[in-house]
Amino acid sequence: MATKRYFRPVSDLAIHPGELLEEEIEFRGMPQRELANRMGRPPQTINEIIKGKKRITPHTAVELENALGIPAHIWTGAQSTYDFTLARLKERENWNNQVDRLAQFPIKEIEKRGWIEPYKDKADKVGALLAFLGYASFDAWSNQEVEPVIGFRISENSKVSKGALSVWLRKGEFEGGAMETAEYNEQAFRNAITQIRAMTSDDPSSFIPRMTHICADAGVAVVFVPELPKSGANGAARWLTPNKGLIQMSLKWKWHDIFWFSFFHECRHILSHKVRKVYIDGIDKDVDEEADADSFAADMLIPPTKWQEFVDSRRYDRVAVMDFAAQVEIDPGIVVGRMQREELILYNRLTGLKKRYEWTQP
Repeated sequence: MATKRYFRPVSDLAIHPGELLEEEIEFRGMPQRELANRMGRPPQTINEIIKGKKRITPHTAVELENALGIPAHIWTGAQSTYDFTLARLKERENWNNQVDRLAQFPIKEIEKRGWIEPYKDKADKVGALLAFLGYASFDAWSNQEVEPVIGFRISENSKVSKGALSVWLRKGEFEGGAMETAEYNEQAFRNAITQIRAMTSDDPSSFIPRMTHICADAGVAVVFVPELPKSGANGAARWLTPNKGLIQMSLKWKWHDIFWFSFFHECRHILSHKVRKVYIDGIDKDVDEEADADSFAADMLIPPTKWQEFVDSRRYDRVAVMDFAAQVEIDPGIVVGRMQREELILYNRLTGLKKRYEWTQP
């Protein structure tokens, strides 16, 4: 699946069409004055074009076609190529002025994954990264892309990198955008969530294809993008179009109970908050929507009345956990994870019932 944005290193060679005109009339043995007479132009005008001081306009290109028999589009094309080259050289100068901003991104890891080409020149690295992000400059990116992240109040002391998070989100946008989905249907998505809950004990090689298929049929693209250093997110939810949702998972921490909690957390955002905002699990918990999504995920995995009965029983041994998990039809590792988070048991207890997911190469 192609997710790279188009990027081409800039040529340092800008050839003004006046040079081509000079070569042509010299080849013909035609003095500049004669060409000027044929075109009905002052000799100074022709001289200024040859010296690169004047552009070849469409009108001039037509006159050159009449005088020399060379189609006008050749001249306008040469002028356009020259103009674009100058613009790109100016752009490259701007890239050179921004190379220090590369430090905000895990550039080596991004290149290693093949998300952008590993150019040797730092200016080309800037250009390739900006093309990936979809911005003309890092200032433009700073003003726009990280706004949803700022909404989650990343503190100055946080280990989360806004650059890494933005790249991770952008990759998910590419992957989700490339997936074919039906138009979003809330009831179909609710049904999909119920079906997916029964997959918590399955191997990822089994449940991931089924999960992505039934969610796509409900109008939600589910993608898996490995976290980048300091990207910070367990998962994210957003809307790519008014009728296409996106859930992006990172497998951060790799514990399968965290994965399933994060997945249903993101499902809640899709179900309840159909707005053009990026919800990022793992960045901040001091937002009403996040607390609501946490409650939904917890209750979806384990019915609240059943959970309270289990807690009140105060039987927290392996057999009791296995029996309870079978009763509520959930993987026992998810029960253990919740017990640990709610400090019913220590984090070193019953870890043998928990699982870890690992990324595998396609």
